[in-house]
Amino acid sequence: MAEIPKKREHAAHSSLRRDAGPVRAEYLIFFVGAIFCILAFAHPDIVETARHGYILIRSSFDGNFLGFFEDVYDRVYGYSYTNAAHYNILLYLLYAVWELPLYLIEKIGGFAFTDLTLSLWCKWLGAGFYFGCGLMTRALARRLGCGEESCLWVPLLFWLNPVSFFTTVVMGQYDSICLFFLLWALVYYLDGKMVPFALVMGVGMVFKFFPVFLLLPLVLLAEKRILRAAGYLALSLWLYLPTSLLFLGRTGDAGFFNQLMIERLFTQVFPGGISDASLFLLSLALVCVAARLYQPADSDVRNRMAIYLGLVVFGLLFLFVYWHPQWLILIVPFMILSGLQLRDKTLFALMEGIWCAGFFVLSMTLYSRQLEANLIDGGLIALISGFYFSAVTAAREVGFYFSLIPYLKELAPIFFYGPLLAEMLFKLPLGKNTLADRLCGTQRRPFSYRLACWGIFVGGFGAFWAAPVLFSWLKAMGVL
Repeated sequence: MAEIPKKREHAAHSSLRRDAGPVRAEYLIFFVGAIFCILAFAHPDIVETARHGYILIRSSFDGNFLGFFEDVYDRVYGYSYTNAAHYNILLYLLYAVWELPLYLIEKIGGFAFTDLTLSLWCKWLGAGFYFGCGLMTRALARRLGCGEESCLWVPLLFWLNPVSFFTTVVMGQYDSICLFFLLWALVYYLDGKMVPFALVMGVGMVFKFFPVFLLLPLVLLAEKRILRAAGYLALSLWLYLPTSLLFLGRTGDAGFFNQLMIERLFTQVFPGGISDASLFLLSLALVCVAARLYQPADSDVRNRMAIYLGLVVFGLLFLFVYWHPQWLILIVPFMILSGLQLRDKTLFALMEGIWCAGFFVLSMTLYSRQLEANLIDGGLIALISGFYFSAVTAAREVGFYFSLIPYLKELAPIFFYGPLLAEMLFKLPLGKNTLADRLCGTQRRPFSYRLACWGIFVGGFGAFWAAPVLFSWLKAMGVL
């Protein structure tokens, strides 16, 4: 009789271990859903990039590699898009290598792939880096000393975050490439390896320029000697400088496009007495000064501050700069990692769900008929059904239905900015704690990773994107 309680206790412990992390069914549901969305949706941007990669292949085989940007600029109006190539050559090289098998199949078979095939093929590249970002975020969580249960949930917390899922898996955007190298660089940073950190951060900078905003305060946090700090900054340019100089004066309209992006940094200003100043750059300067002054007690405290700097830098960017929805993936890992170490995780999980809701309402209001049912036109559903939402001129956009909910559009900025400001304020590290921990004391409230993970996804992506988009699409079809 004495063995029965032991068996029950053993079974209970086994159950706890089994439920400590995601079960296979959860991974299966996620991967099936992700594969469906990769094939079912696509944003026109990925069609442009797929075609740019193809043009680079042709230009290279024609012996005109250095004329790629001008070649795209000359051809751009011959295709069904209007944007030329605007990014560093390495982004297009990456896509060209990815598309090379399709190009060779075309040459051998004597036929041409459709834009749909090319765009869906290229979506897998961004999705691959997105999956890698989840694993890199887990690697960072382990270095931060997060518990095993937290680390087991981290990949799904990133993959199922409505912002990262929507921008990469649904839209097909490729900011995940830049983010992957940024997170990989942070792995080296938390290990105290500054040279590999600077080199890998430099790789991320050629895909998008955003890592440069975080690079400076991170270097100043770790290295107080100015000359050595400057050396790490110079080392990070090891890819950007030669690739930029290689195409100097022959980048089509990339310079004009990049100038427009840079001007966004100066749009929101601090009203100075003699001249206005960029709010974002002014705030970033203050962050850099604070990072230079801060003397962490040990490496653990420094690492916590490094993650917080990521949250603050990108938080300031999205507070003060007119953003594109796909950029928001950059802040997601820092929200997750900074939240794992809090005593009251439930409140911040709820706030992140509200933040995602604000993100979708703002995105579909600011980018009307660009981020909703028209994304179905770029996938297999439209091909199979033969129905294209964009062709229905009288179709109501989701923003119209949102406007029927009293004050939703007015509250959306509060939903977005409120949680973002709260994250930046209350997650401020104070030694080995945070301001939030100091306020809530030693009490640890119950928290369910499973509920947070799936609840934020269903409440954010499901309720504020998938459901209204499906309704709008069916309404345009005449089914409803």
